[in-house]
Amino acid sequence: MAALKRNLWTLFWLILLGGAVLLSVILYARWQSIYDEHKTYHQNRAELISQAVNSLLHTQELVLDVIGRELLSNEQMFDNSQQLPLLDNILAVDKSMLGFGLARPDGTLVRVSSNLDLSKLPNLRTQPASAASFEQALQSDKMVLGRTYFLPALDAWVIPIRKALRSPNGEVLAVMTGGLRMNTPGSVFSSSVRNRPNDIIKLYREADGYLQYIAPNAVGPAIYTRPQITIEQRDENRQGYTEEIGMTVDEVKALDRAVSFSNEYDGEAYITAAIFNRRYQLWTLSETSLTPLKAEFRATLLQYLTVFILIYGVLYALFRVIHRAERERREELLYHSCHDDLTGLLNRAGLFQVLDEQVQRQHSFCLVIINIDHFKGINDRFGQDIGDETLVAFSHQLTALCGTNPGNHLARLGGDEFVVVSENTDPDEQQRVCEELLKDLATNMAIGRLNLQLTASAGIAFYPGHGDSTSKLLRSAHLALYRAKNNRNSVSLYRSAMEMDYLRQLVVEQRLRQALTDKHLHMVYQPQVDNEGLVVGLEALVRWQDEELGAVSPQEFVGVAEQSGLMLSLGHFVLNTSLKEYAELREKLGHGLDLAINISVIQFEQPHFVKEVMHLLHTHQVPPQELVLEITESLVMTNVDQVLNTIKRLQDQGIRLSMDDFGTGFSSLSLLRDLPLNELKVDKSFVDSMLDDPRAANMIRSIIFIAQSHEMDVVVEGVELQAQAEKLMSMGCRRFQGYYFSRPERLERILEMCMQDSRGRPLPAN
Repeated sequence: MAALKRNLWTLFWLILLGGAVLLSVILYARWQSIYDEHKTYHQNRAELISQAVNSLLHTQELVLDVIGRELLSNEQMFDNSQQLPLLDNILAVDKSMLGFGLARPDGTLVRVSSNLDLSKLPNLRTQPASAASFEQALQSDKMVLGRTYFLPALDAWVIPIRKALRSPNGEVLAVMTGGLRMNTPGSVFSSSVRNRPNDIIKLYREADGYLQYIAPNAVGPAIYTRPQITIEQRDENRQGYTEEIGMTVDEVKALDRAVSFSNEYDGEAYITAAIFNRRYQLWTLSETSLTPLKAEFRATLLQYLTVFILIYGVLYALFRVIHRAERERREELLYHSCHDDLTGLLNRAGLFQVLDEQVQRQHSFCLVIINIDHFKGINDRFGQDIGDETLVAFSHQLTALCGTNPGNHLARLGGDEFVVVSENTDPDEQQRVCEELLKDLATNMAIGRLNLQLTASAGIAFYPGHGDSTSKLLRSAHLALYRAKNNRNSVSLYRSAMEMDYLRQLVVEQRLRQALTDKHLHMVYQPQVDNEGLVVGLEALVRWQDEELGAVSPQEFVGVAEQSGLMLSLGHFVLNTSLKEYAELREKLGHGLDLAINISVIQFEQPHFVKEVMHLLHTHQVPPQELVLEITESLVMTNVDQVLNTIKRLQDQGIRLSMDDFGTGFSSLSLLRDLPLNELKVDKSFVDSMLDDPRAANMIRSIIFIAQSHEMDVVVEGVELQAQAEKLMSMGCRRFQGYYFSRPERLERILEMCMQDSRGRPLPAN
């Protein structure tokens, strides 16, 4: 008992030490989060300000150019000097401008706005304050900014802007100049540009290091009338920035985004983000002092320390109680707190403990999340008990395959999700291992009296590249798993683009819910023709034109519907709408065709599916013999017996079944032995290459022969060329579908095609 007590308190101090380390890691992460948040904010802020400044200056450059060209159109422009009301009208519209002037190339102003006294204005080329920017304007095709100065008459700070007006051969005809007022309400050069009290926005001139603009505006005149640092000091500082950000100044100038770095002046440290405007040779800087960041962190530190002390105070009291309990009971409780009761693997808490330990050690590792495909269907069909037995059998097989490696940790995250934490950090090797693992897991499992073939999908993420914390790493692995689930029984490695894909999926899901409610989906129909070109059938295809998203591909929104639980609603819409519109077409034609409708796995697995189909056929007065339900091979991979029973029930009612995309799966031929299908649809991929690839042509020929041997019809889809149609006919094919005959059309267009002949007139080749 004394040894137990000694070990218990040793554990307590170790936990206390571990908690302190964990707290330090959390606090460090929190500080990094605060720092990174402000860094990102100022990068975005610098980019936004730079864009706004560039837009304003570019607009003013166009104004100068247009006004100057208009003034130059007057042939007596340089004969005398005068004030122009035209310029006053422009000033009345553009509140950010203080005045305009047109000068000869020698610097003499000849036209000015009436708010300026022309007699008192100096020669711009000889005036020291304007000479440099005037000479620069004469040499440049772009607008040039002069140094910011204070205009006492208008009590305003002004940025001079100048634009040389040239003849077609490049000769300078005149220089249009103006004054851009600071602190104009609504302008980028206003106090409102600064959102936070400690933010500082600066515009620096690259050429001479002068400050063009600074916010906050409570600055003295000296801030604009002299450079803040010498060119030599600036170059020396840039050397330090280059080492910090890993790029030269020229490389930073070439970027279209802001970079951030540490800065220090006047005895205070700052976070600074900078972006360069190459056209106007301006640096845009957004920065903030570290002082408020430290204050924010100190508040967080106090909260964390308080919680830490409270937790460990309670923990100390609990340890005083626990040390009186028996060792066996304590070990049992500790075991169950970290392990799953059903499978014996680590549970969520145990997994997080392992991950926290890995993160604390700052060692790279791999996180793999494995999810059983279609597990919900097992629970729905066979009940919770069979579902639990399936999870146990799956966990045993997973343990047998990868649990023997001492570097691996296995856990059940919850539901049908399992986790493998591995020390293997080679992405290619880890993906290969996971693919082999899924192949080994995809075997028949005896669950009670059932024999189920389970498949699984896996998502892979690596620490710290895909997440520097447990939650971020799990999110990355889940996003990779989501991508893998789209294909089923596949492995996906996390990519940063998956974040955007995930957000897109959420938007599509929400818009699809609204589209199903507001009935914004519609149906189109692609004709199926026989070897004489007569329309003998239609395939119903759903389309979606969204107000916000535009045209959304069926491949995208059908996949979203399957993932989000909307497939039953979407499937009911397709089935009901297709039969309703087909009934209208049939009534107008006076005879029937074959109507082919694609059925998803989720629809087909519903216990009342057959009843629903028959109810809709009866409602819309459509003979069952004219309905063809198209299914895919993946439908029968989980439970052949149930699928076979549903097919027979449908066929007993006269409904025909077609295997879509036949020939693309691994076990398509074996399915014909077990499933009483009525029709095979040859996949478009074979047709695309049949003219150039003899193997593709032989595959089609074999499928036609197999169908004839089994007394089944064949429909070849994806026929786009006359040569393809002729070759298929020579092979014995009698039914076709593709753009060569017709694209999918609305019901009205289909009716026009069919009404040309009571039997269905041959369609023109597209």
